[in-house]
Amino acid sequence: MKTKFRFFRWLMLLMLSMSVLGAWAQVGGLTQTGNMTVCLNSTESYGVMPTVGSTYTWSILAGTGGAGTITNGPVPNNLISIHWTNIGTCTLQVTETNSSGCSEIINAILITVSPLPTLTITNPAAVCSPNTVNLTAAAVTTGSTAGLTFTYWTDAAATLPYTTQTAATAGTYYIKGTTAAGCSDIKPVTVTVNPLPTVTITNPAAVCSPNTVDLSAAAVTVGSTAGLTFTYWTDAAATVPYTTQTAATAGTYYIKGTTAAGCSDIKPVTVTVNPLPTVTITNPAAVCSPNTVNLTAAAVTVGSTAGLTFTYWTDAAATVPYTTQTAAIAGTYYIKGTTAAGCSDIKPVTVTVNPLPTVTITNPAAVCSPNTVNLTAAAVTVGSTAGLTFTYWTDAAATVPYTTQTAATAGTYYIKGTTAAGCSDIKPVTVTVNPLPATSPIYHN
Repeated sequence: MKTKFRFFRWLMLLMLSMSVLGAWAQVGGLTQTGNMTVCLNSTESYGVMPTVGSTYTWSILAGTGGAGTITNGPVPNNLISIHWTNIGTCTLQVTETNSSGCSEIINAILITVSPLPTLTITNPAAVCSPNTVNLTAAAVTTGSTAGLTFTYWTDAAATLPYTTQTAATAGTYYIKGTTAAGCSDIKPVTVTVNPLPTVTITNPAAVCSPNTVDLSAAAVTVGSTAGLTFTYWTDAAATVPYTTQTAATAGTYYIKGTTAAGCSDIKPVTVTVNPLPTVTITNPAAVCSPNTVNLTAAAVTVGSTAGLTFTYWTDAAATVPYTTQTAAIAGTYYIKGTTAAGCSDIKPVTVTVNPLPTVTITNPAAVCSPNTVNLTAAAVTVGSTAGLTFTYWTDAAATVPYTTQTAATAGTYYIKGTTAAGCSDIKPVTVTVNPLPATSPIYHN
């Protein structure tokens, strides 16, 4: 008995469920009833539960301007659709005519047709990578209908939400503005994120003071992104311009390269200006011909900047080398001192080679003993170079002075004639003192 009851209860539930599903299908799956708010230009579906043998007639009764166009469904026309074309209110009613031909209005609802909002989009200003854009900023939707609720999507059908709208990367997205009544408009918004350029710096070659460097030379920024506009700064933040970039002195500066889109990169550039050395020249002491001078002697350039490499030239422009600097003859030459960095100074050096004098000797006339000879007599050195100072020696090397030159006895001596510049000549002089006759007795008868 219990088994039969359970089966009966199950059968009743099944029949009830099938009845509900059948009714739901008969009204096209529509579930809501009562007054309705719709959006202008929307198309909505409406329906009533059909009665066997009845037909249905739908009409829109004027209200405060709401209107639409009805599209009837198949007989019995219990299902229709309406495209709403005017804002305002109106009444939608349905009349049933049964199989007996009797008609009756079986229902009516108030329809409010709400206007569509206007969504105005101003694409946000382009930014430079890695910056992003805030699509929720008021400026993006300024001019739209007031009071809208905005949502953000990756597609125009608003099926895929965009969840990082406050930090949007490059691309096209969709902003949907919805009124309190549920009406909406959707528009695309484009985010532009321009790439950063690359500034590549090759530090200019070092120069020697007082030279300067042209930072605007193409070689300094070769390899950078093409088409950049370069500006020059004294700081990495680009707050203090550097205005003498074509004649830059020693220091570190910053070159900023900016694209047409306003994106930029900034890099340091170093200008090296090496100091000039100082070449100090002490002219070598004068020598007497045929002696020469060694210009490479340390004494010639003492006091110069340390560590210089010296080269030797016949001209101040250092175009003609002087190759016999270790045996320089009389003249003016130029010594160039160059640092390891290639900076140099050049100064003249004068080599003085004084000529040798000529000592001319006329041997004094012989005298008879016990007479002596005065070697300082002018006649002895007549014809010698003028202005000589004479000294007297017992040897040709002038190492042993002869001190009795005013009363010279027989012999060979040496007279040395020296100029004011210290150059000299030495020549022998012969003193002849003839002996007196020997005494002899006088013989007689």
